[in-house]
Amino acid sequence: MKKIDATSKNWSSVPQIVEEKMPLLLAIWLFLAVLAPHQEMYKVYFHIIVVPAVIILFFNKNIRSAYKDPLLFTALTFFGYAALATFFTDFGTTQSQIRAIRWTVEASFCLLAFWVWMPNVIKRKEWWSKYLLLITFLAGLAAILNFWLFQNFEGRLTGFGGLHNPIQISSVLIILMAIIHFMLVTNKKTDNIQKQISFIATAIIVFAAVFFSESRGPIGAMLIYISFLAILNLLTGIDKKHSLFLLLIPLLGSLAFIFIEETRHYIDDLLSRGMSYRLDIWYGYFNFPPDTWWLGFGLDNEPKMLPAVNAYWEPNNIVITHPHSIFLGTLFETGIIGTLFLLFMCIMIITMILKTPHSSKIKIRLLGLLFLITLLGLTTGQGVIYSVKTYWIIIWFPIVYIWMWCKLNKI
Repeated sequence: MKKIDATSKNWSSVPQIVEEKMPLLLAIWLFLAVLAPHQEMYKVYFHIIVVPAVIILFFNKNIRSAYKDPLLFTALTFFGYAALATFFTDFGTTQSQIRAIRWTVEASFCLLAFWVWMPNVIKRKEWWSKYLLLITFLAGLAAILNFWLFQNFEGRLTGFGGLHNPIQISSVLIILMAIIHFMLVTNKKTDNIQKQISFIATAIIVFAAVFFSESRGPIGAMLIYISFLAILNLLTGIDKKHSLFLLLIPLLGSLAFIFIEETRHYIDDLLSRGMSYRLDIWYGYFNFPPDTWWLGFGLDNEPKMLPAVNAYWEPNNIVITHPHSIFLGTLFETGIIGTLFLLFMCIMIITMILKTPHSSKIKIRLLGLLFLITLLGLTTGQGVIYSVKTYWIIIWFPIVYIWMWCKLNKI
């Protein structure tokens, strides 16, 4: 009997041990996502390490209570609806329906993992700001070195791990940099010389990597957000030197490109891609709609199965691809109902920010971070429900961060 009791006691302590180790799992997952030598490593790690850890935590009362959170409950309900709705559209195949279920299950584990991780990120902001600075700097620097040594600055910059796409690397680096800046400012650590130097070095690396990626959406989002931060800091008088530096980043970068011989070719490359068929892609989706806009075309249905292929895209030599917008993608894939879910969650987050008992300066910064996510999603992505992808870092990571920060920083 004593042996059985001891075994039961050991098993009962497993959820607590796993919960204590979860922050380390996040640190490793983020590292693999931005710096792994192979682009699938962070996905494999999530499936074989993170998912079982989250399942074990289901036995922890503190974790089970997270389901009462209104944002988490709404998001998980949205995921369930998206998977179910795919079975009621005429464009789904058995393969796409199975894939839709897999996507929603993985996205659910993503949110649950972030819900477990994020309190530690917020409470230990000193440690996490240093760690995020380090991996952001290394990810950007590694991508630039690879672009220089192996591509001779030809084409578009990509990175390691999940950052193998120009849009993904630029968007991820921008989001991480924005969260780092928020951590430093709210922690009043911008007066620390070492932190300032680290932040300046990382910001320069991120700025260069984003420009070399030639991703116009992220470039525009970055310039708008940097200008927003600089103006906000100047108006609030937090740190004028820091604010001037933020303004100097795009100014010096622009001047450097003016005097570089290849500047004209760089600009020509940006302009030559036009809208990258985005307007034609959106035209096809809107003008050859699903049977009902309430349900959409179904989650993750392949674009080649849609009526716009034969009616418009192929006759006009348009590249058949996903919507290239997380907002339009949500509408096309999950319909008006799915879009209402997304809109409701946005209203919940904005309401949470406005109700947080902090100064208007903090609220504006949080709203600015939410606006940055919006800017990055306007012309890229497929929707907000994904399998394991770095879009989790671009979308759900900052959203959960904003929500949890408001919940855990009540005065």
